[in-house]
Amino acid sequence: MSTKSAASRVVCMQCEQTESHCICDKYCVLCQTEIDVRLCTDGLMYCEPCRTACDYKVAESASGS
Repeated sequence: MSTKSAASRVVCMQCEQTESHCICDKYCVLCQTEIDVRLCTDGLMYCEPCRTACDYKVAESASGS
């Protein structure tokens, strides 16, 4: 059993898919904008200004490190 790959895979809290397969409406959970929204390591979507202000990491780039 490979626990490392399972632990590093971040999925959307709503549809339980990775960012590339997510079928949800994409908007920032904090400010509701639809501009530059990405899935972060907590499984929620945030825009770039909110990610920067709250120091959230994008899911797909975080799993590669």
